[in-house]
Amino acid sequence: MKNLIVIFWCIFLLQSCKKEVSKQEDYMKIIQGKETNTTIIYKNGKLVSSEVFDKKQGYIDSKYVYKDGAVVKIYQYYPDKKVQSYSYLFKAPHNYTTTEYHKNGKVASEGEGDYYKANNLYLKRGEWIFYNKSGKPFSIYAFMHDGKKQYVKSEILFDTITGKIKKDTVFNPPFLLESGGFVPIKSSNSKNK
Repeated sequence: MKNLIVIFWCIFLLQSCKKEVSKQEDYMKIIQGKETNTTIIYKNGKLVSSEVFDKKQGYIDSKYVYKDGAVVKIYQYYPDKKVQSYSYLFKAPHNYTTTEYHKNGKVASEGEGDYYKANNLYLKRGEWIFYNKSGKPFSIYAFMHDGKKQYVKSEILFDTITGKIKKDTVFNPPFLLESGGFVPIKSSNSKNK
């Protein structure tokens, strides 16, 4: 009888420990950096989301949603907490469809790109449509990238009043897009002067 009671108590203790372990599978981890804090949330032992808080500016900069360890949604925010951009995984492992927004909430641009999680790098590719603040399309740019830098292959500019094409340009070679400006790529035939 004593052995039966001891076995019963052992089983009871093991079951209560098992419940504690399952409760611990839902947890939050905070990584403090110099300029940002990252909050990582796990549910049932799996990574489900992370948020990056910009300490200097005092707002949530971005949020990442995960499924099976892969980033499936990316949100970036303005300081007033409005969505600046939204990306969702279109084709694994890193092809995303993205919509960027003006501060007034209207769509600013939309297109596809590749997000390289290891480098926290998003590079546009394919055709992107750009809209003015009232929501009218004014240009289409075609992008390409080499996995490190993005380039502009062509641009189409619209007259927002008439809706007609004002300019249609193909860049050969493509332009390197750096710091918001265009830098022509030197061809292998050109000589430095």
